[in-house]
Amino acid sequence: MKLNWLVLLVLLVLLLPFGLKAEPKVVLVSIDGVRWQEVFAGADPALSHRPEWVKTPQLIQAFTPGQPELLMPFLHKTVSQQGITVGNRSQGSSMNVSNPYQISYPGYQELLAGFVDPAIHSNNKIANPNVTVLEWLNQQPPLQHKVAAFGSWDLFPYILNTERSGLTVNAGFMQQQGKLSEKQKYLNQLQAKTPSPFANVRLDVFTQEFALEHMRLHKPKLLYIALGEADDFAHMGQYDQYLAAIHRSDQFIADLWQELQNDPYYRDQTTLLISTDHGRGEAAQWRSHGKSAAVPGYKGPVPQIAGSEQIWLAAIGPGIPSAGLIRTTGSWQQGQMAATLAAALGFDYQAVQHKAAPAFDFNASARLALSPSHLEVRRGDKPARLQEHSNAM
Repeated sequence: MKLNWLVLLVLLVLLLPFGLKAEPKVVLVSIDGVRWQEVFAGADPALSHRPEWVKTPQLIQAFTPGQPELLMPFLHKTVSQQGITVGNRSQGSSMNVSNPYQISYPGYQELLAGFVDPAIHSNNKIANPNVTVLEWLNQQPPLQHKVAAFGSWDLFPYILNTERSGLTVNAGFMQQQGKLSEKQKYLNQLQAKTPSPFANVRLDVFTQEFALEHMRLHKPKLLYIALGEADDFAHMGQYDQYLAAIHRSDQFIADLWQELQNDPYYRDQTTLLISTDHGRGEAAQWRSHGKSAAVPGYKGPVPQIAGSEQIWLAAIGPGIPSAGLIRTTGSWQQGQMAATLAAALGFDYQAVQHKAAPAFDFNASARLALSPSHLEVRRGDKPARLQEHSNAM
């Protein structure tokens, strides 16, 4: 009898992994201020040969204009082949922010809460009065204490209102707290000793490594990673460093995806969403973004930076069709990201936050995909006029 029970126990242990119900997980990665032009067309020849903006030409010599797969190989060789992309406006695919300010805090409010709040019109360190989808999901029993956010910009504790939300957030130059692994202790020490060229943004490598170590130790079901270097290098007018930051971000996302696929907890159960908070200008205005509405009460001349509203999206994982670039008749909206993120986890965010935009319907849009053989990005082209259905809002 004891032998029979022992055999049964061994069988249960062996078969248990096959009987486990798959639990959806989501990883959201934002790369601050990256233009769709670089994502879908690679290095801009109008900028990459300007000595005032490129101080180290050898840093970007591998990024041939017109070959975006050299700048972002993971996005083009993996995500676009096994998932979807949106935002290549020269191919009739567009995505916009809805907020009129087109700067970071309003963009992250729209991205993470699902709607525009006119009270969020600057990048001031003001606690967000709105509950984001991260905060709401963290309150749901299956996800309690399983939501975490890591960001390079020091405003994320305010954007996610950590005092109210209780979310696990590490951003800016914060030290990792709590019971720490040896690697987390080392990262704390290294970050404290490493200068950043930016006043309010740490180097992305610390955000990346803190996030990966937290993922390994605590297995969050929803992880948000917000990278920031690209935007700050752009504001500094360093186009070579801006491109290099984009390339490093793509490499990190590739490493992240590989780690997710190597972990049975995440493998084939994780949706990866990649986007940005705002676009930026073209030609001489590439360094800037935003509109005069972003500076309430300002009386002097404020440039209208065309292109600041133009963003993009890439997605891969369960439930995401292998469709490549999705064409749109109108424009997908940044505010749809919050409900989309929740839907990937099995929750209806719009049912509780009526101001939120509806989730994307990736499967319904898959038939509008353009095959890679049809893609040819031409800078300055106007989006094609298409008559097919889209889920633009």
